[in-house]
Amino acid sequence: MNETFTSRLLSLQVDAPRQMVEGLRMTDFPNLKTKYPDLIPARMDFECGPGWEQVLDKYFREVAAAITSGTRLRLDRVYEKYGSLRIDAMPEGAVEPSVRLALDKAEILAESRSYRYCKTCGKPGSLREKPWLSVDCEAHADGAPPRPPDECGIKLDGVAYEYDEGLDDLVVVERENESID
Repeated sequence: MNETFTSRLLSLQVDAPRQMVEGLRMTDFPNLKTKYPDLIPARMDFECGPGWEQVLDKYFREVAAAITSGTRLRLDRVYEKYGSLRIDAMPEGAVEPSVRLALDKAEILAESRSYRYCKTCGKPGSLREKPWLSVDCEAHADGAPPRPPDECGIKLDGVAYEYDEGLDDLVVVERENESID
């Protein structure tokens, strides 16, 4: 990081809901910080649009339900990459495999959900290819046509899944050689 960028980043005020730092959108999400004070560091800024607050709320609710008493979440970064939401978080210390699996699932669900909501306003949206990939509603799409999200290859604990929007959950992908009795 160059010195100018670092000094601008450090000068951000916590009470400012959104800031632009040399083209990087930062969002504070004060409601989420109040709702999940044990999961979100007070001084953390999110590198994504305000429209994904509902997606992040579901993520933190699922994480809060998954972690056991005394387990702390280390939330390193929440950001947008290739148009979708990405979350870098892990439990501090050793946890049961079922807890780790639940945290991984919550992260994958958040990414899949982010493909369905405009990152700017939270209305239903689609992945769009502008000069960059972005999830936008029609009003924020700048005329870019929708394209399908790249959600192939979801694997958890050796099992292949896909996101089912109607169920808002991951479902096992039927394998070719699998027989149904």
